[in-house]
Amino acid sequence: MGDRWMLRGAEVLTCDPEQPDLPRGDVLVEDGVILAMGPELRAEDCRVVDLHGKLLMPGLIDAHRHTWQTPLRALGADWTVMDYLAAVRVKLSPAFRPEDLHAANLAGALEALDAGITTLVDYSHCMETPEHADAALTALQDAGIRALFAYGYAAGPQESTALPTHASRLQDARRLRTTRLASDGGLVRMGIALTEMQIPWEQSRAEILSARELGVPITAHCSAWPMPGPSEVQRMAAEGLLGPDLLFVHCTWSSEEDLKHIAGSGGAIAVTPETELQMGMGFPVTGRALHAGVRTTLGCDVVSSNGGDLFTAMRLALQVERARAHEREGLSRVLSLKAARMLPMVTLDAAEALGLGRVTGSLRPGKDADLIVLGAGALNLTPLNRPRDAVVLQAHAGNVESVMVRGQWAKFQGALVGVDLEAVRRRVVEARDAVLARVGGAAALLGEREALAAHWELGRAD
Repeated sequence: MGDRWMLRGAEVLTCDPEQPDLPRGDVLVEDGVILAMGPELRAEDCRVVDLHGKLLMPGLIDAHRHTWQTPLRALGADWTVMDYLAAVRVKLSPAFRPEDLHAANLAGALEALDAGITTLVDYSHCMETPEHADAALTALQDAGIRALFAYGYAAGPQESTALPTHASRLQDARRLRTTRLASDGGLVRMGIALTEMQIPWEQSRAEILSARELGVPITAHCSAWPMPGPSEVQRMAAEGLLGPDLLFVHCTWSSEEDLKHIAGSGGAIAVTPETELQMGMGFPVTGRALHAGVRTTLGCDVVSSNGGDLFTAMRLALQVERARAHEREGLSRVLSLKAARMLPMVTLDAAEALGLGRVTGSLRPGKDADLIVLGAGALNLTPLNRPRDAVVLQAHAGNVESVMVRGQWAKFQGALVGVDLEAVRRRVVEARDAVLARVGGAAALLGEREALAAHWELGRAD
């Protein structure tokens, strides 16, 4: 397929405040960039794709996913957060080999693309060795997805001979930043995922400062359960360490003061409603964050427990917030959180949170052609009365027919492009089998809850 495409006749949702939606319009893509948009565009020497009866919109952005957990799909369907930490972070994480991480990240990134996600934040906190980091990164690049590879500084429960100290982990991240991820112009960019702040504060400060030295975005789990003492946000605020390069995750127990600090610093929050609701982290912070003026995004988090598509995440976040409003107000007379408000959370707001707002997140001339095509003729979208609302409340991953990333088709007319799906499936199943065999099988996963005390102070609600 060539480098110049005319996408003809679709209903276009731009998700851009300065670019009106087009009830029927064309999008011209050249060399990976949107060149022009409008009704009945004229252009020569381009391949035409007829999209009449289709819905064209920006690719979705998953602001928080532990892609390495793809081989563990649904093992945690009934896990609490304590179960998850014991099974995944204590037991399973050290059992992954670099080849397992590659298989996991490749399958997970392709799953995301198949569901219309063109950009993801890969919170990669399974870095046992430099080879693990290289394998995870290579898989994202092999998949052809746009990604923030957030190198996880968290140490595993067992000492690593390859990365034995906190300083060695910071140095390995520096290695990647100065070699394979030295440029911010590639589809995969460098980021840092902080260790949960149950480590000494001096180490947390060092992680933040190292990320700032590397000039990369930072993401961090935050206030996912009640904790004694100052919160992560309060600690950062006290030392002037907050900033627009910080993407906090969960924040279900964040105070109103914390949210104001995040908003005032230009930071953002990634809400992961499916995980938060299942694992007892508290209700998603969506409504409180929006009310505080925080840039709010959504993530799928862990397919070891839940689903991997953002259509589900949008619906859950919206309807939980509406349910909480009904609970507060009785039978609400007005639904204050509108369905269409969810779309920016997985498009432009998410792009801005990652420092990519000039590149992706909406459709407008000059931006990269990261876009998806939905089959609007499907019964679940027919008739298409209110397109933005329908995407949020009725669409699902099965409606995603085509996906383009920087002008290249990752999925075209229902099929992933250039992917040997059977080989991908075989490799991720082999990774699952190998990892589970190393820990004694699935039945042994919850046998080490007591080991949590050495790594996490979960606190307790009053």
